[in-house]
Amino acid sequence: MITPTWKLYEKGKDHKRRLGLYERVRENERFYRGDQWHGVNTETLPKPVFNVVRRVIDFLICSVASDRYTVSYTDEDLPFKGEGSLAEAVKGALALMNKNAAYRWERCRMNDLVYALLTDAAISGDGVAYCYWDTEVESGRYRGDIAVQTLDSVNLFVADMNRADIQSQEYVLLSGRCSVDALRREARGFGLGEREIAKIRPDDDYADGAGDYSASELSDGGDGKATYLVRFFRENGRVVYEKSVRECVLCRIVTDCKLYPVAYFNWNRAKNCFHGASPISEMIPSQKYINRAYAMVMKHMTDSAFSKVIYDKSRIPEWNGGVGEAIAVVGAPNVSDTVDVIQPGKMESGYLGLIENAISTTKELMGATETALGNITPTNTSAILALREGSKLSLGRIESALSQCIEDIANIWMDMMCAYYPSDRLLAYREGEKTLAAGVDFPLLKSCLIRARVDVGESERYSASAVLNMLDKLLEGGFITLEEYLEHMPDGILPTRRALLAKHTGGIETNERE
Repeated sequence: MITPTWKLYEKGKDHKRRLGLYERVRENERFYRGDQWHGVNTETLPKPVFNVVRRVIDFLICSVASDRYTVSYTDEDLPFKGEGSLAEAVKGALALMNKNAAYRWERCRMNDLVYALLTDAAISGDGVAYCYWDTEVESGRYRGDIAVQTLDSVNLFVADMNRADIQSQEYVLLSGRCSVDALRREARGFGLGEREIAKIRPDDDYADGAGDYSASELSDGGDGKATYLVRFFRENGRVVYEKSVRECVLCRIVTDCKLYPVAYFNWNRAKNCFHGASPISEMIPSQKYINRAYAMVMKHMTDSAFSKVIYDKSRIPEWNGGVGEAIAVVGAPNVSDTVDVIQPGKMESGYLGLIENAISTTKELMGATETALGNITPTNTSAILALREGSKLSLGRIESALSQCIEDIANIWMDMMCAYYPSDRLLAYREGEKTLAAGVDFPLLKSCLIRARVDVGESERYSASAVLNMLDKLLEGGFITLEEYLEHMPDGILPTRRALLAKHTGGIETNERE
């Protein structure tokens, strides 16, 4: 008998099919990857790929992402606690949690995950992060810790598909594929009987994954793969974790967590829809035109770039001129008509200009101007920097949505630590080059109204060339000394900068190299 969770899963897939989400994600992923002639039968035309999509999307991702995120925790109830020992204990615990958050950020490789989230959001419209308890992770003397991974938006289902919010949903459902052997071992670990375990069977439910390669599974001669479902819902304010397959529930665990362990954001929000819109979708028609226009140019140049010889076949039996190849005719009336030459055809001069205009306009409308991409000569540094800053204004909403998603992840970390960590577990953190550990009062934090905050440090506003250009002008104008010039020179420009600086300042680092 099919489980109730599987029925919810089928209902969610039907809704995504009506939205056209599966095919849209596959098409977007193809164009980003460079497979832009998929399903097009043009035997007579070449199939060039001028991947404007990837150039623009990579620029947008790198413009939004930052490697300077700082997670901090505060107690919104702290102002009402006064200045007593309780308030001091809370402040001390939060200070340790802030240090541990920085340590966890590195341990979970969150900078890489941010780029993965943005890439998923650019392709599918949604970036989804899933926090889970990994029993195989070793953290110091402890086994098991919190882990984070990205999920494809096609594998995320919620109760209300018209509300763009996770925590207010009646349930959150995740789907995935796993080998039948692994699922059966997991079921035995949860204590299921062999009769129930026999219901875990391979299936062919792989057609609705993200991208073309989701349907290509390894044929290893084993029992194959099966789709598993993880459903989260609340009972009496506590999150319940349930894992199941089509006809069998593997486990159902009532946790002490209050938050669903899933965070997500939209690249472009769609009105009254849980899923967002991808920037690639609006670029695909222009990308198709650019590729086809260039293909026709190539075809024209191939067919007519070289002159062709016309000869009278009745007088000259055979002609082998190669390249443009000769054209045989019969019955030329005049001797002068026995051999002639057809000059190469000429293409409309404005056609290539139209293609270039299509490329530049597409980039400009997506915010990836030539100035922002760095494809201009840096003659006026201040103006270039101002134009770059202006081109990034349209990305402010996406930066805000991403920051909110990271805050949600940090709140989930706190919720899971209070739920899963024993009271005597030590938290690791870094002090300079050292890794230290200290205990924290988790029951105390659980009674507080803890909220996470994410601060985004300003990214490098100036490139190395812009900084060097500015330093040159300051030195030429006499506003700085040579020592100050060398001190502020960007790293990697002059390998012996420190040694040269030490020599001019009378130091002893004459052999030091950067």
